[in-house]
Amino acid sequence: MHPWLKRILRLLGAGLLFALLGWWGLPWLVPLPEALETPLQASPRFLSRGGQPLRMLLTPEGDRVAEVLRFEEIPERLIQATLAAEDKRFWKHGGVDLLATARAAWDNASNGRIVSGASTIHQQLIKVAAARKEKRGWQMKLIQTLQARRLALSWSKPQVMAEYLNRISYGNLLTGCASAAQGYFNKPLSDLSPAECALLAAIPQSPRRFNPFRNPEVIQPRQHRILDKMHQLGWLPPEVWQTALKEPLKLQRYHGGFEAPHAVGMLPATPGSITTTTLDAALQRQVETIITQRLNVLKDRHVTQASVIVIENTTGHVLALAGSRDFFATDGGQINGAWVPHSPGSAMKPFTYVIALERGASAASLVADLPVEYATSTGTYRPENYAHRLYGPMTYRGALGNSLNISAVKVLSSIGGAETLLEQMHMLGLTTLTETPDHYGLGLTIGNAPVRLIELANAYACLARLGVDRPWALVADSSTHEPQRRFDERACYILADILADNQARQLTFGQHSPLRLPFPAAVKTGTSTSYRDNWCVGFTPEFTVGVWAGNFDNTPMQEVSGVTGAAPIWRDVFLELQRRFGVTWYSEPAGLVHARMDPRTGKRLSPQVPPARVSREEIFLPDHLPPTASAADYDPQGRALLPPEYNAWVRSRDNWMGDLVIADSKANAPRPWHIRQPIPGTVVRLDPDLPGDGKRMLLTTEPHQPQVRWECETLTIRDDAGSPYVELKPGRHELRAIDPNTQEVQRTFVIVHPE
Repeated sequence: MHPWLKRILRLLGAGLLFALLGWWGLPWLVPLPEALETPLQASPRFLSRGGQPLRMLLTPEGDRVAEVLRFEEIPERLIQATLAAEDKRFWKHGGVDLLATARAAWDNASNGRIVSGASTIHQQLIKVAAARKEKRGWQMKLIQTLQARRLALSWSKPQVMAEYLNRISYGNLLTGCASAAQGYFNKPLSDLSPAECALLAAIPQSPRRFNPFRNPEVIQPRQHRILDKMHQLGWLPPEVWQTALKEPLKLQRYHGGFEAPHAVGMLPATPGSITTTTLDAALQRQVETIITQRLNVLKDRHVTQASVIVIENTTGHVLALAGSRDFFATDGGQINGAWVPHSPGSAMKPFTYVIALERGASAASLVADLPVEYATSTGTYRPENYAHRLYGPMTYRGALGNSLNISAVKVLSSIGGAETLLEQMHMLGLTTLTETPDHYGLGLTIGNAPVRLIELANAYACLARLGVDRPWALVADSSTHEPQRRFDERACYILADILADNQARQLTFGQHSPLRLPFPAAVKTGTSTSYRDNWCVGFTPEFTVGVWAGNFDNTPMQEVSGVTGAAPIWRDVFLELQRRFGVTWYSEPAGLVHARMDPRTGKRLSPQVPPARVSREEIFLPDHLPPTASAADYDPQGRALLPPEYNAWVRSRDNWMGDLVIADSKANAPRPWHIRQPIPGTVVRLDPDLPGDGKRMLLTTEPHQPQVRWECETLTIRDDAGSPYVELKPGRHELRAIDPNTQEVQRTFVIVHPE
């Protein structure tokens, strides 16, 4: 053999050996990117209790990964479209396509510039895995080529394809084909058409340039080229190909949802986790709509925010939680009002009364709603009622129903003071009450300590369960705490009956307030000092709803109380609950006793005593029955006799009962007459749902003075069979009552707001 031929053969052999070494050996000298050795984690996802997506959070890398799919879960059409777009010889080459590389090199050399590439799926996967940590350059290009070859030697083709389609960026913070299908079409991968698969396959080459939302006219020609190639490769039959080319582009932007952001923000999120919450997606949306609608009505009275919590009583599950009017609002929308503590006002009172009922009191027990002072470490404490009036002898039912501050403070004092109530509220899970009983004092019962809406609502849910306490939960079965009994079942039933009694709250709230629903529901409002906070919390056996309204900057509202601010929201939410799920009321527990009683004396009536002029049926625990009335409790005319402590009140204009006599006869001189209705400063909101739009208001005096003449310069006064009344209209109106015999004049005024 000629020497030069031997030399050529030796060179060819060395080259072949080097090629074999490079093809089979060198790839094992470079490690795969660390990212490929770490399993890909999906974004934390949160679902409603019905499985509807609520929110998908970003991964630590700042994108969204909806789901990590196995090869078998990826539609064949999407795989074909991806191969048509990126690597048609994927199933044949060894990670690096030598034929495509040679062709690309020739094309680029012929044109004097780069006109085509030859990156395989393997190479692109290596780039994706290394892109965030490593710099580019020809050295890195060589390393990545060897890594692509090693990947082909280490992984199966289906594994490479699945990893690529899970990791590739589709733009708009969407990583992986599952995210892209959801983000661009709001549908699962399995529902994609061939045209939609081709559209997704067109994006990864240049996600910014081929952004379907911004450049549909740019991406559509590339989509059609991919469909053409799929047809040429035999992957699309002619009829499917033609249909796909004609299919219009129908995008529906979706980034994993942004439902219930405040509730989701209260839950832990770990990479890849799927958290099924207790939230009802449809109810959550409706609650947010109700907040917006009601706050629009109150915007002229400086009420900018509201929060709502809905609890399913049997489970403690939170069905809806709205922390603000709008999460994106610039006036603190991201603040979670369900968690930020606020002063609850009178919404704390029911817990004082239920303890009193357990300790021997009854709904008929009397409390003297008269001035009182208490010596404290910081000075004298003198509670006052919201309306700056005194109400005299009040049953616990009337005192709680009408939300009387003086009465509530006296009841708390009678059961041991702030220490008793504070201990119970701690057991019910109110975590913000961290001071000593002396710090709060008796004012604790009228809401001088800030609490969280969600915790107070859950305390009410304990009352709704007739004394059984269980933790609230945003995730089903997330609590290991067993339910515990906190209150006596029968005491809670009596309390619920009081809070659902529209007549019991009539003096303060009237007959037609937002608290009156077309079905029984226990409810209590609260208003903090200077109108900074509104509360309304109530329940049926099935649900507890808590509402806070106010301003996150703590500025006061314009004379908006709980019944005008929070209560309309509470009402609308409960009407929605009744419409969706239905509500019921409690069956009376066994062992309770019904008896008629005189609310002026708090005593039971019997056949041996002449019928009282005023009476009502009341519910009692069998061992908490009040004493029976006797003839000594009434004068010969049947008027109730009261202790001397009521002397000044009976003779004052605050006396709303009228039919009373002080046991000391010297105190029973005739008292002057005064206007009974309307009391000065009465605020009325016209209601188109009431007869006559709620414009008619009766005018009365105490005692009844039929000869009194009524005058008003701004309103029309009419007479209905001897009963004078006035037709209301918006504005401030002064009324005068004149005794024609003595010419004595009494004055009052009302403020009327339009609906």
